[in-house]
Amino acid sequence: MHSYLRLRSALKDAGPAITLVLTLGAALWLHLDGGGPRGQVFGFAEALPEAISPIETARVASIEVAVGQEVSAGQVIATLDASAIDAEISVAKAEKAQVEADLRMELALVEQKLDVDRASVERHLAEQREEQRRAVAEAKVLDGEIARMRQLVEGHLTAVDQLAKLDLQRATVTAIASEKPRTLSLLTAQLEAADRRRSELRDQTSGLAAKLDADARVASERIAMLEQRRAGYALRAASAGRVASIDRQPGDVVPAGEPVAQLVSARSGARAIACVPERLALGVHEGDGAELWIRGQLGDALPGTVAAVGPLVSELPPRCWPAPQVPAWGRVVTIALDAPAALVPGQAFDITFGGARAAAPPRPAPAPPKPAPTPAAPGAAAAPQAAAASSQLPMKVPPALAGRSRLEPSGVLARPGESRYLIVSDDTGHERNEGAPWLFAMSAGGAVAPDPVPVSGVDELSDVEGIAAGDAGEVYLLSSQSYSKKGKRKPARTALLRLRPEGGGFRVDGEIHLAELLDAAPARAAALGLPDGTRALDIEGLAFRQGALYLGLKAPLDPQGNAMIWRVAAPLALFGGEGASPVQAARAKGGRAADEARRFEAAGVSLWARARVDVEVDGRPTPGGISELAFMPDGSLAIASTPSTADGDAGALWRVDRPEAGVLSPRLVQRFPGLKPEGLTPSLAPGALMIVFDAGSAAPSFQELPWRP
Repeated sequence: MHSYLRLRSALKDAGPAITLVLTLGAALWLHLDGGGPRGQVFGFAEALPEAISPIETARVASIEVAVGQEVSAGQVIATLDASAIDAEISVAKAEKAQVEADLRMELALVEQKLDVDRASVERHLAEQREEQRRAVAEAKVLDGEIARMRQLVEGHLTAVDQLAKLDLQRATVTAIASEKPRTLSLLTAQLEAADRRRSELRDQTSGLAAKLDADARVASERIAMLEQRRAGYALRAASAGRVASIDRQPGDVVPAGEPVAQLVSARSGARAIACVPERLALGVHEGDGAELWIRGQLGDALPGTVAAVGPLVSELPPRCWPAPQVPAWGRVVTIALDAPAALVPGQAFDITFGGARAAAPPRPAPAPPKPAPTPAAPGAAAAPQAAAASSQLPMKVPPALAGRSRLEPSGVLARPGESRYLIVSDDTGHERNEGAPWLFAMSAGGAVAPDPVPVSGVDELSDVEGIAAGDAGEVYLLSSQSYSKKGKRKPARTALLRLRPEGGGFRVDGEIHLAELLDAAPARAAALGLPDGTRALDIEGLAFRQGALYLGLKAPLDPQGNAMIWRVAAPLALFGGEGASPVQAARAKGGRAADEARRFEAAGVSLWARARVDVEVDGRPTPGGISELAFMPDGSLAIASTPSTADGDAGALWRVDRPEAGVLSPRLVQRFPGLKPEGLTPSLAPGALMIVFDAGSAAPSFQELPWRP
């Protein structure tokens, strides 16, 4: 009895302590183990650091941001002192101007000599013609005098010697008159040769002019190199993010590669890192669904998909340890959110994994009565009827931008180095600034930047339908070449432009007007499939591959109903610029039309391929024209099509696995009832295609599509 009382007293005294130990043990077990075969896992929003550094030693001129500030892709973070390189550029431009002046002087001297030589030949030719006429006239006079003298001699009224003198004079004059045609022929040939040398001066000059030509090229290349270096003196953010630190101040000298500022970037979009403990490590696979709850906030979970699973079980990042001195082991899993979300890098989540995620069924759209199957196009690969899934997402257009400009996407270009897309619009500005020379930037999630991307060097962009990037940093813009609804076609609608990056935008450094050149040469137009001229011409597709430009025609179609694709084999020759000889540039002033015609011929523009890309309008097969082209990284060709000339909104997407010259066999990928796919580009995400849709005055939209054979 006494022992029982002592035990009871001891338990009563130690009870609170035992309860506390058990509670802490249970809490620790729950924290370390997670409680369940697929319980909650800790994770955090992915943070990608970006160091903003110069590529050469320079002095900091200004810091344009503050710690904690949100920055967009391409925004200037800091500027470097460019006074020295500006001076170098000024000297290089002066040297180039001197070389060009010497070139013009040399050309003027050659022209002057040719003009003098031609004038001398013309003068000699005129003198010989005058002598010929004089000899012929004198011969006629002598014939009459000889006849008269012969009568006098026969009547014994004068001596025979007088007649002999006249015969001698006549023989001399006749010899001169008979020789003059040969002399005149030689002089005429000399005059024609002088004219040929004068006309060939554009391409054939003296050795000194050739040397000056080479000197001008060297000067141009040096200026381009210096300007490229100068552009690097504005340090820009490669992608959107937040300023984490400012490591240097104005006046500091920064060695190459040393950071001026640090950003926390989100180049890969909305992603999260999950720390899966070792006991769950083998239960998570790529493609599994995931749900993420933001710690400290109420609301629904964010859906996501496992994008990557760490290859082995290893020590997890310290952020995932249960305590600073208690390492944890497991696998790092990367999760891509299924919908765009604004995440703060490092933001914490509680994550639950599910099984493999099935493709979400599209939201059904009101459909017309089922049409009869579309007959296979001649030469086209048979494909099952495909309907558009309602997976287009609206672009997020800021009110500030909407107040400045319309946005009707007609083309799109991925800029992986800038983590954004560039978009061209059919129409820009509003009534007060219609045709403003602007492009537009869009993030991977469809957010359009509030400020347009300026294009300098032109006053207006009109009906721009295509955008493509070359292999030397240049960007090409194509206007439709078509007549407006009012039956007008101003020069801005026939432009094909070449752009170079400059500051926060682009500068036009090459321009040619295709429709005008074809109108001036009907035979050239007929060779490109336009026997009736350019009245019906409408070009909306533009792509670049292996040094050549490709233009896809929406209208006209060929007699068999195929859409046509042109190829520009040498864009450098088409635009001149670096590809044009300085001698040719100096001689071309004042003759733009003739110069453009020569460049067009040198560029090797040809009718490359044809493809049948019909669409369905209200369930009826309708001839389709090309609204966009895009060569994909896997070597295939993506083609978007819309009605060639018929009214109605409808579109289709086609794939050509091995695009070659001739008649293509496109395979139907998807149809877009009621939509106009106007722009295609390889997505910023690997293995996908980005499509943008023009909705007129409604909100534009976009869609990413897996791109597989």
